[in-house]
Amino acid sequence: MNTANSAKGSSHQWLILLLISLASFMGALDATIVNISLPTMSKYFHCDVATVSWVAMAYLLILSSTLITFGRVADIRGYKKIYVAGFAIFTIGSLLCGLSSIIYLLIGFRVLQGVGAAMLQAIGGAMIVRYLPEKVRGTAFGILTTSAAVGLAAGTPLGGFISQFYTWHWIFFINVPVGIIAIILGIAVLPRDTGELGKGQFDMSGAGLLLIALVSLIFFLNMGNNVGWLSWGILIAIIVSVAAWTGFILNEKRTKFPLIDLNLFRNRNFTMAVTVALLILLVGQGSWYAFPFYLELEKGVATNIAGLILLVPTIFMMICGPIAGFLSDRIGARPICILGSAVVIAAFVMFTIMGAKTGLYYIIIALALEGIGIGLIMPANFNLIMGMSAKGSEGVMNSLVTTMRNVGAVMGIAFFTLIFLSVIASQGISPAGITASSLPPKAFAFGFHAIFLFGAGLGGVLIALNLALRQKKKAPGIK
Repeated sequence: MNTANSAKGSSHQWLILLLISLASFMGALDATIVNISLPTMSKYFHCDVATVSWVAMAYLLILSSTLITFGRVADIRGYKKIYVAGFAIFTIGSLLCGLSSIIYLLIGFRVLQGVGAAMLQAIGGAMIVRYLPEKVRGTAFGILTTSAAVGLAAGTPLGGFISQFYTWHWIFFINVPVGIIAIILGIAVLPRDTGELGKGQFDMSGAGLLLIALVSLIFFLNMGNNVGWLSWGILIAIIVSVAAWTGFILNEKRTKFPLIDLNLFRNRNFTMAVTVALLILLVGQGSWYAFPFYLELEKGVATNIAGLILLVPTIFMMICGPIAGFLSDRIGARPICILGSAVVIAAFVMFTIMGAKTGLYYIIIALALEGIGIGLIMPANFNLIMGMSAKGSEGVMNSLVTTMRNVGAVMGIAFFTLIFLSVIASQGISPAGITASSLPPKAFAFGFHAIFLFGAGLGGVLIALNLALRQKKKAPGIK
């Protein structure tokens, strides 16, 4: 019996979707909610900025590096079990974070919290495929994608509000009642795991190699611009990452029950679709990282107003996500992704001609277009990829897409920053020790035009990949 049949009744289906979306929202929220409170934590614990930054970094590293592992565990052991266990670990980790008396305990408990968040984010799309009818999956993917976007966007303002009117401890304590409610409802509402689970044993060696490969990859991408790409720490991380990826690929080829079936990447459609998943977050996160500098330093906009302006793409992603998911069920994901790619290109072309005198309405329209484009692509692309998942591998497929997005987001910040600094250097200005506020306006403008041209070029790659996709309703051996 398919577990989707267990979720009978429209109200029950929507309650299941609410629980899945809540998990996605909470995992994303805690990726950003601490950022604005890091200076406060630094003063509280009497530690330097480099140390306190690991409160954010530890969570992101573990979250991104263990998604595929927990996706595979869920395929073997069952999604309901992983959901309940994930929320339990996330809730306990949150409580311990709030009770931490020294900075290293806080960092350690953030690792625990990240493990719980990874368990939750690894299975959202898989639970939609397994628990909900096929006719509503696109809409559900749209709502799931929107939940994560809202979580990321809400983190900074919510964290600021809590820190201002309470203390930083409540950034973590607020998760505890939410987690308890989610555990109770998860036990009561989610369908029981049936025998339709993935076969075989868990690939422990593959999981270990993948963890090392992803942690070292994300570390050097995230830290390269800060400590120098040729520094010993970054060079060692690159060597470790390359060695771990090589070992992982060799392990997956020879093991009987691989963590990831590498033969998937021989499927041209699959490879192009997951590349789109990576690139769309590379483009989006890169621009969202750069835009505050443009608004505050080139336009002179106040920080609180800049924060409100940067909510524009998120709002339009929220609006377009469910619509794109719904339409992808009706007319297919490919035309939605093509349209979204074209809109992204239009947004970045508008970005490239912005300057100090650009009007606010123009900026808002450009950001709205970016949000519309990304909001159209992400749920439709997710629906397309999950439609390629074989029965029993939905968790791995879901977590693979989420991992690609996370890596894309880190790459976006790294690449956009690297291009900006390279353009600055080409103007005869040494990037070493220079601050954004001390840059000459002309060099600043050149740097921003360069990164937005790069984004427009990636938009062209997106539209080419989506045009080349050949969507099939059903494929042999595919669910």
